[in-house]
Amino acid sequence: MDTRDAKQTSAHPAFNGHTNSPQKPVISGARQNGVQKTVITVLLLLASAVIFILPNSVTEPWINYSSQTENTSPSASVVSPSTAAQKTKYRQDAQTLLAQIIARRDRLQEKRVELWGEFEFKQAMSQIERGDQQYQYGEYAKSVASYQSALDGLGSLETTGESILAQSIDDASTAIEESILSTATTNIELASAMAPANKKVLQLSQRVANLPQLIEAMQQGEKHSALDQLSAAKKAFSTAVTVDPQHKRAAAALAKTEQKMTEQRFRGFMSQGFRALDNNDFEQAAATFNRAGTVYANHPAVAQALAQLETRRSQLWVTNNMARAEEFAKQEQWQQAKSIYEKLLLADATLTDVKVKQIPVNVRADLDRRIKAIIEDPLELAASSQFRKAQKTLRDASGIASPGPLLNSQIKTLKQIIKASQTPVEVTLASDSNTSVTLFRVARLGTFEKTSVSLKPGRYIAAGTRAGYRDVRIEFTVTDKDFDSPITISCNEAI
Repeated sequence: MDTRDAKQTSAHPAFNGHTNSPQKPVISGARQNGVQKTVITVLLLLASAVIFILPNSVTEPWINYSSQTENTSPSASVVSPSTAAQKTKYRQDAQTLLAQIIARRDRLQEKRVELWGEFEFKQAMSQIERGDQQYQYGEYAKSVASYQSALDGLGSLETTGESILAQSIDDASTAIEESILSTATTNIELASAMAPANKKVLQLSQRVANLPQLIEAMQQGEKHSALDQLSAAKKAFSTAVTVDPQHKRAAAALAKTEQKMTEQRFRGFMSQGFRALDNNDFEQAAATFNRAGTVYANHPAVAQALAQLETRRSQLWVTNNMARAEEFAKQEQWQQAKSIYEKLLLADATLTDVKVKQIPVNVRADLDRRIKAIIEDPLELAASSQFRKAQKTLRDASGIASPGPLLNSQIKTLKQIIKASQTPVEVTLASDSNTSVTLFRVARLGTFEKTSVSLKPGRYIAAGTRAGYRDVRIEFTVTDKDFDSPITISCNEAI
């Protein structure tokens, strides 16, 4: 109990042995003699205890708001046993109530009740003073009721204080989140006064102390963010989060800014990729789109861009190859054109334009192949079947509506070859008159020293035989040109 309480708890009639005009007990005369003796004996013993023992064991009262002094207290008088018992009971009740009152009063004063419940606290103190006065005048029941009323009032005030503390903590937290410094300061000051050791109050006090710095950082961050200066905004919001890691709005602003920066990087890579794609720089476009994919893994826009890139690359490849094939066709290089069309269809069998253009190219490529085969080996025309094929090839070539310079030259050459293949050439053969000569597929010439044979251009074999000598075999080719010397067939190696 503090000094003020000690002064206020001076002599209290409930604890100092004084009474206020006690009433004498009334004892009925209609009792039996034995019972009367027993009762009288008990009452006398109780009275003796009250008079001689009880005054020495009662302490001074705890709370006294009465302005009366001991000099003005009621005079002591003889106390009847019933009155003494009654006073004892009420003193015990009052002592119990006053002990609870003092505990609640002290707790409320520790919570600085004067800041938030002064009126109700004074009302409770008035009830205690009223109870003291009632007790001094012997109104014991009323005094206990007054003490109980005061205790209830203090209890209600404690409950109110808990609500006010909780509300102050909530309001301070909200004000911190909303960056309202005045409201946060007011509420945390009240909460600190009520519960200076409360862990949450201590945390909020530190947050309120840092709130001016946080507000400044948040304002800078919002300013830079509005100007799309995301790096500066991120730096400011990071400062705010460092100042108060529990500030949800600061953390959200930082996360939002980082998200914007991520999206900005993503859009930047995608834009670069599409610019490269517009320039048909497929390697650069693919690399940039893939970098965008590292910013946002599995982002559908990246997959779509890469698919578009492959489509564009494929289209350009088809377009370029078709242009090359058409150029080869103009130059009458049909085999090269045919090869390109075949490669295109192998990559994509649905290319209708390629299929259409491939038809005439295949026809001309086949014709060109047959013509070149005849020109490269005209001696094949010595065979009648090859000669007929050559004639058909000539007809096919001559039937082309708009032959180019190369085909015209080929037709001319083909005509000459076909004509030459059917024009005999005089070939001179020489021997030793002892060797029997046979010209395969032509005639058995026998022995001779020199002879002439008319042969169409082609490949021929002449064989010679002679008794006692090794056979000989001579291969020679007849063209449209004359031989410079005779072809000699002689068996000169004896066996």
